Amino acid sequence: MRKTNWLSKSYIALVMLFMYLPIGVMIFFSFNESKSRSHFAGFSLRWYRDLFSNDDIMAALTTTLIVAIVSAVFSTLLGTLAAIGISSMKSRMKKLLLNFTYIPLVSPEIVMGVSLMLLFGLLGIESGYITLILAHITFNVPYVILSVMPKLRQMDKHLFDAAMDLGCTPVMAFRKVMLPEIMPGIVSGFLMAITFSLDDFNVSYFVSGDKHQTLPILIYAMVKRRVSPEINALSTIIFVVVFLILVATNLNEARREKEIRKKSHALRAPVIAIVILASIMIGGAVLPQDSPVTSSFDSAVVTAYADEDEEEAEDEEEEEMTPEQEALWEVAYDYDLEYYERFMDEDMSISVYNWGEYISDGSDDLMDICAEFEEVTGIKVYYTNFATNEELYAKLKGSNTSYDVIFPSDYMVARMIEEDMLAELNHDNIPNIKHLDPKFMDPVYDPGSKYSIPYCWNTVGIIYNTDMVDEVPTSWDILWDEKYAGEILMFDNSRDAFAIACKALGYSMNTEDPDELREAADLLIAQKPVVQAWVMDQIFDKMENNEAAIAPYYAGDATLMMPYNDAIAVAFPEEGTNLFVDAACIPANAEHKEAAEMFINFLNEPGVAAENAWYIGYATPNLAAYALLDEETRNDEAIYPPDEVIANSEQFIHLSEETNLLMDSLWTEVKANTGSFLTWGLPPTLALLAIIIGKYTLRIKKAKAHKRMAED
Repeated sequence: MRKTNWLSKSYIALVMLFMYLPIGVMIFFSFNESKSRSHFAGFSLRWYRDLFSNDDIMAALTTTLIVAIVSAVFSTLLGTLAAIGISSMKSRMKKLLLNFTYIPLVSPEIVMGVSLMLLFGLLGIESGYITLILAHITFNVPYVILSVMPKLRQMDKHLFDAAMDLGCTPVMAFRKVMLPEIMPGIVSGFLMAITFSLDDFNVSYFVSGDKHQTLPILIYAMVKRRVSPEINALSTIIFVVVFLILVATNLNEARREKEIRKKSHALRAPVIAIVILASIMIGGAVLPQDSPVTSSFDSAVVTAYADEDEEEAEDEEEEEMTPEQEALWEVAYDYDLEYYERFMDEDMSISVYNWGEYISDGSDDLMDICAEFEEVTGIKVYYTNFATNEELYAKLKGSNTSYDVIFPSDYMVARMIEEDMLAELNHDNIPNIKHLDPKFMDPVYDPGSKYSIPYCWNTVGIIYNTDMVDEVPTSWDILWDEKYAGEILMFDNSRDAFAIACKALGYSMNTEDPDELREAADLLIAQKPVVQAWVMDQIFDKMENNEAAIAPYYAGDATLMMPYNDAIAVAFPEEGTNLFVDAACIPANAEHKEAAEMFINFLNEPGVAAENAWYIGYATPNLAAYALLDEETRNDEAIYPPDEVIANSEQFIHLSEETNLLMDSLWTEVKANTGSFLTWGLPPTLALLAIIIGKYTLRIKKAKAHKRMAED
């Protein structure tokens, strides 16, 4: 018996650990002083305080909650009525309808998302709240039906008729007899509908529109860079709230079964602890930054880190601007109000579609650009995010959605121009282009800058750890050096990976020669034994935490890693690298083109562009903004590489469809059978172990049960 109990408890403990350890890690790092997801710099409530001032996250959370609650209510109503109707049918028809109910459950969500997007487009329904709610109702109704049906089967089918015979009206019989019997199933279906709605990404992505995005979409859009730490804080609060709801529900059920006294003793301690934890978190989030309570609490826990912050602040105060910079800053925010106030009384709005974490949002004591633009112009800004150029292209091409300002990269600008997806800009309505560096105003991807205005630029470099790498990397060949086997990271996207391989072979990164691309693929396959992982935003944690030695990545992002690891440095290969430009464009179907041009012009106000450059960490093409930057930033080669590096760089161009298909096919071959045991072997091994332990435990219990029956 003891052996059986030990196995059962161990099995349950392993399952619970497997399920909740990631959540525990997330909660732990939600109290981290720094942005790092691997290095704990000290305890702080900073991210809980910042959470409620982050307009993007709060807007996404509001949208998510509204859609979840409204869709769950309608799903529960429709699903319950459908379940009652199905249960009253004959066996054959009941089975047929239940099989139809299963189809949305087993179909891939991406199929449902694309189908609904096409349907709404065909019906002319503009993507937004309505399409989000309708889509969520569509995939939630089956879950409600399957939650209510078991309760209907458990109910005596004659109860309803008996109530009618005793004088009840149909409505009264339903309310007094049937509803109490099936209520647990209805509540279960409602909670399940809310859960799936809160968690959904695939369907929401295709039907969300230009003005609203849900929380999963916002988080996904951050993967190019670092996911905002405020997300950890928000997720912790959501987890605690959901946990408390579940505890309350279980207590209520226990009370109904007259077992509340027994249950309360088991649950009292964790409930009290969770309530205290929630109070601390929410209290810390609501208290102002300089609250005595918060300040004393933080300082008591992280005195050492507070001292470091004070030293850094003193250093910043000591840094002085030149007289020329002081004069420039005095006029940096002199907006032309006659120009900007043209739409002040017109109740106008624009939709902006940008990369995640790619515009100054008011954090780090910098300007909230969208809020500032709204205040100056009276134009409301709806700001949403994408994660890749291909995602941006697909959203514009396939959905019934119109944006006013978008930010594609250079090669995607060329593709969109080729397919007539962009509107030609009126340079007279963007007077601040006078501040832009002329070398960016006639790019190969958009001759004459007819369709785009440069926003940010940077290069791809080799980011390395000086404590782990013996020499300064001067060639892409170091990414194939067996000396650093298991310490090398690589881009997890085909275009950047093939660009590096082509450069290492001496080819152009824009080659369309099939033989050269196959040779590059062979080189990437040969690299697999020395690669630790293919990553994107995970590079931040791995490099900051000394988990890898070398990684190719966007050089400007190294400046975000350096504060957490002094050994991080950047080098540029002699074979040349990629110089990329992200540009501001206006789609051909934009509803407010002139207001969109005004927004682009505002981004190029010297003070605005300077603060934006500080926030993003990439180079600005705005010469007036560059003059406002501190000397350390201007001399940082990770942000502003030397002229010889720029001269030896290539920009991506739009490749033919045949080349893209070939590259995708070759990339699939490169990635085939990759991954460590932890990524592909551990999950099935744990699952198999769980099955073995479960079956062994069940067999022992059955044997003991048979033994007791025999003894009786």
